[in-house]
Amino acid sequence: MSATDTGEVAVSYKVLNEDGSSFRARLVVSNGSGESTDWRVELRFTGDVTGISASSGPGVSVTIKDRGWYLLSGTRPLDAGSQQTVQLRFSRTGGGEYPTLCTINGSACAVG
Repeated sequence: MSATDTGEVAVSYKVLNEDGSSFRARLVVSNGSGESTDWRVELRFTGDVTGISASSGPGVSVTIKDRGWYLLSGTRPLDAGSQQTVQLRFSRTGGGEYPTLCTINGSACAVG
């Protein structure tokens, strides 16, 4: 997934490594605007992705909506010109390390 700009916030998603039952990815949210802003990323995977854990230090909330459907958001606004990096670890029963749907603040992300 490449970085996609919504006018104020951009996101990039990169798979770091994978094995048969899990994979790790990095999500980087960047605020290119001149003011602090809230952010929310929605990721949806096939039913083969069954769990998530995230590490980033303070400031990120993860909500599991359903199997393979996750919402990540900042717990406070992202300062102008700054980034939030989130390390993700997913468990899975099959393939599918790239999301079938990704949005940043409601706008579609490019998946590829």
